[in-house]
Amino acid sequence: MNGSETREALRPDPDALLRTTRREARGCLRLFLGAAPGVGKTFAMLRTARDRIAEGEEIVIGVIESHGREDTENLCEGIERIPLAECEHQGRRFQEFDLDAVLKRAPTIVLVDELAHRNIPGGRHPRRYQDIEELLEAGIDVWTTLNVQHIESLNDAVARITGIRMRETVPDSLITRARDITLIDLTPDELIQRLRQGKIYVPEQARAALDGFFSVANLTALRELAMQTMAERVDSDVRDSMGALGAQGPWPVRPRVLIALSGRPEDASLIRAAHRLAERRSASWQAIHIDTGDASRTLRLDIERSSQLVERLGGDMVVVPGQDRVAELLAYARRHNITTLIIGRRTEPPWHFWHRSMGKQLLRQARDFDLVIVAGTERREPFHWLPSRRITLNLRDWLPPLLILPGTLGLALLIDRSMELANLSLVFLTGVLITATYSGTRAAMLSAVLSFLAYNFFFTEPRYTLAMVNRDQLLTVFFFFVVATIGGQLAGRARRQLIALRASRDQTRQLLQFSRALSISADHASARATGVTTLANWLQTQTVFLEYVQGEDELQITDAHPGEARLEKPARQAATWSWHHRRPSGHGSQTLASQHWRFIPLVEKDEVLGVIGLALGARDVPLEHDQEILIDTLLNQLSMALARTRLVHDLGAARLAEENERLRSALLSSVSHDLRTPLASIIGAASSLRDLDDQLSQHDKRELLDGVLGESERLNRYIQNLLDMTRLGHGTLKIERDWVALADLINAALKRLATALDHISIERDWPAELPLLYVHPALIEQALVNVIENAIRFSPPDGRIRISAERQQDDLIVRISDEGPGIPEALREQVFDMFFTGGEGDRGKHGSGLGLAICRGMIGAHGGSIHAESNSPGQGTSIVIRLPLLDSADTDPDSEAVNDP
Repeated sequence: MNGSETREALRPDPDALLRTTRREARGCLRLFLGAAPGVGKTFAMLRTARDRIAEGEEIVIGVIESHGREDTENLCEGIERIPLAECEHQGRRFQEFDLDAVLKRAPTIVLVDELAHRNIPGGRHPRRYQDIEELLEAGIDVWTTLNVQHIESLNDAVARITGIRMRETVPDSLITRARDITLIDLTPDELIQRLRQGKIYVPEQARAALDGFFSVANLTALRELAMQTMAERVDSDVRDSMGALGAQGPWPVRPRVLIALSGRPEDASLIRAAHRLAERRSASWQAIHIDTGDASRTLRLDIERSSQLVERLGGDMVVVPGQDRVAELLAYARRHNITTLIIGRRTEPPWHFWHRSMGKQLLRQARDFDLVIVAGTERREPFHWLPSRRITLNLRDWLPPLLILPGTLGLALLIDRSMELANLSLVFLTGVLITATYSGTRAAMLSAVLSFLAYNFFFTEPRYTLAMVNRDQLLTVFFFFVVATIGGQLAGRARRQLIALRASRDQTRQLLQFSRALSISADHASARATGVTTLANWLQTQTVFLEYVQGEDELQITDAHPGEARLEKPARQAATWSWHHRRPSGHGSQTLASQHWRFIPLVEKDEVLGVIGLALGARDVPLEHDQEILIDTLLNQLSMALARTRLVHDLGAARLAEENERLRSALLSSVSHDLRTPLASIIGAASSLRDLDDQLSQHDKRELLDGVLGESERLNRYIQNLLDMTRLGHGTLKIERDWVALADLINAALKRLATALDHISIERDWPAELPLLYVHPALIEQALVNVIENAIRFSPPDGRIRISAERQQDDLIVRISDEGPGIPEALREQVFDMFFTGGEGDRGKHGSGLGLAICRGMIGAHGGSIHAESNSPGQGTSIVIRLPLLDSADTDPDSEAVNDP
């Protein structure tokens, strides 16, 4: 390793420095982790807190779940406690963690027990870990406790072990964010003994726990999961510390094995041997392939098969672009704290005496690693002095040199008489570099050989022969060939790097475009269509999306591109298998691999959102490793987008259900008041007429009959309002326009309200030459009735209602003013909402609040508007109606459907 490489290796890793800085910043999380309830997490947290308080730390208790344990309560004595908040749910009172009180107190450290706790509905956050996240954002350090079965990524494993699926889980991102994790461990026998002694649950719960969750097998498995979680965290901390310090790896704290694959068929034997070695050492293992950019189709197929074998054996496969295999391998190993490198033995042919094998280079440079060279991974073939593998050149390799060479040769012949022989070599060298730039290294090597022969044949003495007698010319031609060979290789390498950068840029652009398209997808169908179309266009193959549709027993194709697609019965069986087993099937997988299709389930948080089908069997070229990775990335983004749209749909459905419930309650409230009151009056008057007919005078009888008539008309208006609102909401009310005068509409409305106007005076004010309105007369009349009736309700006895009208350009403005208490400015828009009654509900005397809401719908259907204003003297309210004036040429004889605006 030279000086520059040494300085680069010793340079701190920016990402590691950032993670270390975040953990040291204000607002940090400390986690006390245990394998099961009762191991002593809360006890250990309180005991540590008391020690820190004795050292001068400011620590308060936010919430401690002692479950009645006396020793835990004793440890809480002497520590400041934030009072819990009282909340009520389903008629019962609970005490919950008071987040606002802790934020107001702003201590240095707060103890919040049971990270995975679910809060009582109605609070700010549904989960306690969300409360803790807010505390951390506010710069408050939090100490908390957690059982390993509540970690989200371990949910499936815990369910398989214990047979119980935990509903209260914590995201892994919060665990990763923790600055410190303290493992609280207890053997299964000790934990069961504590349970029997009543130190964890009350006796009834303890007996049930012993029969179920608290078995020796379950506790042992959970204990191992907790230790693995802790070991992974410690290993991550070691890598971050190494990166922050710029230290060279490896640090032999945990065995990690890395297998170097060459892309040859014998890699399979190497992978199996390395897997057995890693299993014996209980080490995690990975396989790596350094992609130099010049891999053939056969090599890529071998790499893909090796990647599938690695995944089947439980390892991880990475492909790293680079030119120097040894340098890239060692850099990756040091960055990931690898302890053991495994390579296969390879015999170099005799003509490679100048080339040092990878094993020899690693023996010299990888002095800090355990190097294992596995024998028997290479096929034994008869020895040949010449390469047994034929070097094949395709059209792209040999055509550019044949096209460029005549041009360079002609140019050299033109300037031959005026230039020296050494300068002519630059012309041929330029042709070699141009060939390398456009066609790659193999074409450049062919161009160098042809240029060498042409240079020798046409320009060295004796000319037109390959013989050379001049020593100076011999050296010139020799060095030209060396420079052309080296320059061609360098130019070809630069071309491969450029191609790799372009491919990476294209993939990044595709991911960005895909993410943007998914981010604006508002529903399940649009996100699904975006995913299917993107995959089909990128892979140039037919893509389908399958899911269960309501009313169907089998998976249905809900989206396909390009065109429609039909799946045969075996393909549908493979798709169904992927749905139920949550694993890929079909082409290129280990299940039903003979299928033309590959089916990949989209799983998000243990729920299958759909199955993507890719017709990969129809492709002429198999998928490469980077394409497989991109497919996984695209499908992960599609899964998250589908989960997001489903969540939005569920929230919308919940909001709609809540709104429907509120509407139903308001409607029942309206019916209970607005319909019950007139009916009670009618029943009372009718019963008096029947039972007291002989005792009533004619005047009393007439008053009772007038009351029955008035209440009947009032009841009729309420029912008409309900019907009109229902018809407006469903768009079934039709506008049948006609020419009518405003004065006629107002007079008809006042006639309908004659009984209610006994103690109210009406003042009319409008010019006699007002233009006619082209409206639905009955609807506008009903709107005027509702507005005037509303003014009557709020007018004082012997009050006055003023109705005025004027023309303003192409609109007719109608203003209805009363002398009531007025409407506060903040409520002037709300009075046009359904069932708004000023907060009185069914106890008020002003009806259901449908009248003005119906007016807005009716006026809006005519292209007008309605709003409330304060009267100029400051007393009462004015309802202002604006109706457009139409010429006869603008009228439409056809009827229009009224829609709720």
